[in-house]
Amino acid sequence: MPRRGRSSRKKSVKEGGAPSSASKPVVEPRVVEGVKARRAPARSASSRREVDVGEVERVISEVSEELVVRLGLEGLFTASDLRDIVESFVNQLVEAGRRVDGSSLVKRIEFYKDNVYKYLAVKALKARELNEELAEFIVYRAPEAAGRVAPELYKILKNNKLALDTLRNLWERYGRPTPLKCPICGFRALTPDLTCMVCGGTPREEEVKEANNFLEELKYAMKEWHARLVEEVVRAGYVYYDYMDGTIKPPSMMKQGGIGAQITLNLHEKALLREYLLKLAGGGTS
Repeated sequence: MPRRGRSSRKKSVKEGGAPSSASKPVVEPRVVEGVKARRAPARSASSRREVDVGEVERVISEVSEELVVRLGLEGLFTASDLRDIVESFVNQLVEAGRRVDGSSLVKRIEFYKDNVYKYLAVKALKARELNEELAEFIVYRAPEAAGRVAPELYKILKNNKLALDTLRNLWERYGRPTPLKCPICGFRALTPDLTCMVCGGTPREEEVKEANNFLEELKYAMKEWHARLVEEVVRAGYVYYDYMDGTIKPPSMMKQGGIGAQITLNLHEKALLREYLLKLAGGGTS
């Protein structure tokens, strides 16, 4: 019987070998949606890149302009302020080999609008060219950033009651609040030497007492003290407002290296302490 195995194998190898150049799959050029795909004569790789870049540039410009309107930024920011954000989204799509569709891109960035607002707020703060409208934008759209830079925003918004009320809350949440409220601006921002970190004011001690309900705090504190501590405060003529726990303390109760505001007692406050000592003595407490 004739042996045909070798010739048969040679034929199959030839038929099933590597495909010719005519049978290779055609690689379509990357298309940016919004620009209709057109069959064009074969171009060099460099020319195809130039066309792609031009299309991407057009999409970036159009999306940036549309976002100014969609995000309510007219009069505050321009398309150029948003360009970096749009470019970063486009680059991610291009690197992943995905189509860049203008309308889908707008929706996607809108989904992350809170992050966009924060980015723009930081950008405005770095530019150091704030007006009242931009300051309000930062307060309402980038609360964390607003709380951290409350002293800067206060200078611009000090006559804007609603925005200031919000800014006070943001300062306490994200800023550097202290236990003592400033009677000038209403922010809890008094340092131990009674200087305000927000408005820069140096209120009088009696104003600080009134703003922080000092007399009631003193009445509460003295009931927690031993009689000897009350006597110490009367002799010293002052107490400390401890910044670590927000309580009023006699001098001897302040920890070494502790942080506190020294508050001088007036005649009325001293009289209150002496009256309390008499009550303790009358009750048989030493």
